[in-house]
Amino acid sequence: MTLSDVSSLGEIIGALAVVISLFYVAYQLRQSTKAVESATAQSVHENYAAWYHLLASDADISRIATNGLRDYMSLSEVEKGRFVAIFMAFLSYSQNAFFKWREGALPAKLWVGWELLMVNLVSSRGGQVFWEERKYLFGKEFCSHVENDIMKREPHPNAKPMGAFSLTEEK
Repeated sequence: MTLSDVSSLGEIIGALAVVISLFYVAYQLRQSTKAVESATAQSVHENYAAWYHLLASDADISRIATNGLRDYMSLSEVEKGRFVAIFMAFLSYSQNAFFKWREGALPAKLWVGWELLMVNLVSSRGGQVFWEERKYLFGKEFCSHVENDIMKREPHPNAKPMGAFSLTEEK
């Protein structure tokens, strides 16, 4: 074996090592992407679960939320304050999930479920009034998505905000 042969063999081994390294980096990148998606999904679900837990754990808050979605303007000043706090939290979580979805960190199949919930809430009579009053607090992209997509969707015939009243009965 000549020195040239040894050199050629070294180049081949080096090239194989680079190819193997590239496959390993691609594998690590996929694993990292999955981990980010999983952590993002967990975070989004925890936010919404905490919001639901708040509503479920306090009958007065549940009543205010339901009544506010049905007729926001009928709430007393104190009730409006509580309703605003409840639904600003929901919409803040929704905006966060929206941007994570847009960035590709939240899989579309998970975002779709939260979008449907948004349709149910912002399509209610009270939800529409609340949105008009408070939308200035949210990012331009999120507002555009809510107004040009979410609010223009036809709610499911069985949609019942807070499980209490039918959206089709409202109209």
